[in-house]
Amino acid sequence: MQGYPFTWESGEGTVDWIEERLDKVLVTQEWRDVVRKASVLNILTRRSDHSALFLGILNLRERTGGGRKGFRFEMAWLHDEGCRGVVETTWIEGRDRGLQACIELCGNKLLRWGGDKYHRFDEKLRCLRKEQLRLRGRTDQNSLAEYQQLEERLAQLEAQEDAFWKQRAKQHWLKGADANTKFYHREMP
Repeated sequence: MQGYPFTWESGEGTVDWIEERLDKVLVTQEWRDVVRKASVLNILTRRSDHSALFLGILNLRERTGGGRKGFRFEMAWLHDEGCRGVVETTWIEGRDRGLQACIELCGNKLLRWGGDKYHRFDEKLRCLRKEQLRLRGRTDQNSLAEYQQLEERLAQLEAQEDAFWKQRAKQHWLKGADANTKFYHREMP
């Protein structure tokens, strides 16, 4: 198992904090011989006293070249005028390099332009969780107080992120509903 060694806890963030390795994954040796690259990842959860165990059957680092993520276009970028400027400038800059090289250059520039702008919650949450992981299992007063402060900051940041995405979802739904309304009005006799 990879990740944190304990899968269950009670009394989190208190002097009575107990952690155990209760949850496990069971496979047969025959299955293990067939699925050689399988591994179990312990994923700490915030809403349960049990961790989530993920049984992976592929070595994703090997498949994706060392864990490097590929380019993913963010639909949110379409609503930002800066996106158009990045794409236009990049196409002019890369026009002599060929289509594939120009697409790759454009992807890299879009990631630099919009990566932090649209994923700010993920990085902040990741840092807070890392700090909280450092304190797991410590029951001295200073560590417990720091853990509780991090817990409050995580809850606040998660609430902000939820509000951000709900607003975006609502905006997209309203735009879609508005477009559908216009479409039906045009089509009706």
